[in-house]
Amino acid sequence: MGVSNERPTWRRRVRATAGWTAVGVTVAAGFFWLSGGYDSWRLDRALDEACDGDLAAAEVRALFPDTEFESHQDNGGARCRLRVADENEDGRAALTVGLRWASDIRYGLDAEPWSAPLGHGWTGSFAFDPDADADRHDQATAVVLLDCGGRSAERSGDRVIATVDARLAKGDFSDPAARKELTAVLTGTATSFAERAGCDVRPGQPVDDVGFSTTPWDHEPFAGADGTCAGVLDGPTARRWGVRTVIETAAGRAPSEACTLGGLDGSPLYELTADYGPFAADARFRRSTFDTSETSDTTGTGVSPDGHHWLEARCPGEEADALYAVSPVSSARDDVAPDVDHDGLPAALQRFAEASAKRHGCQKPQAS
Repeated sequence: MGVSNERPTWRRRVRATAGWTAVGVTVAAGFFWLSGGYDSWRLDRALDEACDGDLAAAEVRALFPDTEFESHQDNGGARCRLRVADENEDGRAALTVGLRWASDIRYGLDAEPWSAPLGHGWTGSFAFDPDADADRHDQATAVVLLDCGGRSAERSGDRVIATVDARLAKGDFSDPAARKELTAVLTGTATSFAERAGCDVRPGQPVDDVGFSTTPWDHEPFAGADGTCAGVLDGPTARRWGVRTVIETAAGRAPSEACTLGGLDGSPLYELTADYGPFAADARFRRSTFDTSETSDTTGTGVSPDGHHWLEARCPGEEADALYAVSPVSSARDDVAPDVDHDGLPAALQRFAEASAKRHGCQKPQAS
């Protein structure tokens, strides 16, 4: 009898506890919803799933603290855009990531030969000009190339081309930390995309620091050349050509590289360029605008009537090659520019090309 009298009381207590638990969950859920927790969770999830899940979401949050994004895919999925969820709150902040395969690109990419190389084992560069108008200091662009190794039969030997374009909500890219964080977004996203495709990726090291773009105002004395212009000319040849200054970037593995040899006041006289992989397509288009039918000099290097010379090199990866060029700068002032040294330009190009090819692990450049 005693047992039967107690059981209903126990059941009532269980029902009451369950009822209060249900009320608590409902109240908590309502508070979560009304306080904006659901929207925050939804937007965080959207960030984690952006770029088919390849976006380096943690790095994006570090670059854009307290900024809520919505993601959108376009261009056949090759590009994902992140737009702020509330323009009144986060203003102009934006991020666009491009992920493409070199073999899918029918036309070349616009090169940025004066961008700062990423270094740290990456083939990539960072474009930010600190001398640009102040309202552009919150914008920067970066690019990286990754070889796809032999694990993926479909993409073996191909290359991933990853780009990021960013506009900050707060601060600007004069801050080294902002450049570092955007580079981490780029390299992390590119590596995830390539690994998901089955590539045997060999990523570089974390990029602790990255420099600025070089501009025509950044010319330095010829004798101090230690970047892309190092070793291109010897002293006597430079004096004979009227070369007194150089415009160069650090000697890193960038998709496009350049060296400008200039006069005493920095006026450009000769420009040397190196373009790799898909970026060489644009360089070949530029080359096709010159008449190369007037064949060769003694080295067999292609020469146009205007004194343009070219070399090519085979590099790692399917269809991964390089094109090197030297040309007089047509805008050089008549009272500064010397007569074109057709005999000396091929040798200068050869030295420039060999130094660049060595950094990229390419074969010795040959006449094209």
